[in-house]
Amino acid sequence: MQSTAVVVTDPDFYFADQSAILLIGCDEYIDTIMDNIRRMDAPVTVYATSEKTTLEWITSAYYQCELVIINCAYNSFYTGFFIDKPNVYYYNNKESYNRFNLNEAADPVDVLITWINKWHIEHQEKNKDLKSKSAITI
Repeated sequence: MQSTAVVVTDPDFYFADQSAILLIGCDEYIDTIMDNIRRMDAPVTVYATSEKTTLEWITSAYYQCELVIINCAYNSFYTGFFIDKPNVYYYNNKESYNRFNLNEAADPVDVLITWINKWHIEHQEKNKDLKSKSAITI
């Protein structure tokens, strides 16, 4: 089963009870990222920036997402604004941000694959718990 991936760009939003990620400046990896997301067994919302993206939109999208991946070379203001936030992973940085955030990545796809694997493990555990509870009540 493949997931339904919904790609959202400024000024739009998509409200649904499903996982969501925010990609800031990850244009060169978007095809690879989407290929990996489509292999998940669940729908995923992908918020992606463009040259016209506003800080207001990115900030609103951030609060809906479980994972944020930022290309530090994309926009230094966005990097400075998001670098110390939880669940933010960054790559392509020219200086060390380790004092603010230890989630440095060599490649954004590695971060995504780790997140997908974690999602699958958590999903399997939830299914086991549900099956155990339903077996007990039968």
